Amino acid sequence: MTRYSFQITNGQNFLHSEELASDAAAWHEAILTVRDIESTLSSEGGDWSLEVKREEKPIFRIDVTARRIEH
Repeated sequence: MTRYSFQITNGQNFLHSEELASDAAAWHEAILTVRDIESTLSSEGGDWSLEVKREEKPIFRIDVTARRIEH
């Protein structure tokens, strides 16, 4: 098992780490986390990023941006 860390940035930082079997398992966990992020987005906009590291080496980054186009 390898230690993966998941860092969410949205104006505040949140860091979580856990032991997972592979990069594929870490990607799956990242997708589940992004689904949680989607539920907190506001129609007024916002920016989030999720970076996944394998033992301190970045391997994935997912950016989520929401913007209100019409006022």
